[in-house]
Amino acid sequence: MTQRSPKATAERNRTLDLASALVRGVVAAGLGLGALTVLVMVVWISSPYPDSGPGGVLRAAAGVWLLAHGAGLVRPDTLSGVPAPVSLVPLLLVLGPVWLAHRAARDAAEPEEGRPGPSRAGAFCAVTAGYLLVVAGAAACARGGSLRPDPDTLVFPVALVVAGAAAAGVWTAAGRPFGPLPSWSPLVLQEAIARTLFRDRAEAACRSAAAGVTVLLGGGALLVAVALGRNAGAAQDAFLGLAGDWSG
Repeated sequence: MTQRSPKATAERNRTLDLASALVRGVVAAGLGLGALTVLVMVVWISSPYPDSGPGGVLRAAAGVWLLAHGAGLVRPDTLSGVPAPVSLVPLLLVLGPVWLAHRAARDAAEPEEGRPGPSRAGAFCAVTAGYLLVVAGAAACARGGSLRPDPDTLVFPVALVVAGAAAAGVWTAAGRPFGPLPSWSPLVLQEAIARTLFRDRAEAACRSAAAGVTVLLGGGALLVAVALGRNAGAAQDAFLGLAGDWSG
């Protein structure tokens, strides 16, 4: 009478798996936010003219972390008094949050030894929800700082970036399927076609990425050179106005 039925045990395991996936999303977001906060704190400590306390630094770090997800920021304290938008996303900072969300979803969707693990949809939803909880907390923290997030950008593109990274992680855990062949086809043929598709698409993706990076770097260098040449006086004045140490 006191023994648990197999159905109850399966339901309990499924609930634990979803809770574990939710925690994985929270931890992934916390790791990215914590790493970026450490970097911002180092720059603040080494700055010769800090104009805010630790609270302001933490709020600024939360804003920069949201900016790495594509959120738009607003800087209210300007010389003209008009709030200035900050919407240029630093591409290098995007890699950390996207990789952490991808890895959390991949680990959550992979079945553990002796346990089937959660469903793919459940792992995706749980990891995304856990990650977005930290996003909401960071947005609330940065709301009173020097870099305030734009609420309209928290859904798009921030939530879309997190969901896309989590979906890619679940897809990776599933073996990166490109579409099933008919069930009557031989298994050897299915594996050969899957390997060929993956190889061809991987090569095409690498070639496209290399060409895109080359065009971006070359075009960016050209734009910087032209801008510095056309505004040499302003660039010299801005450079002379910086602090003399490495952080400046």
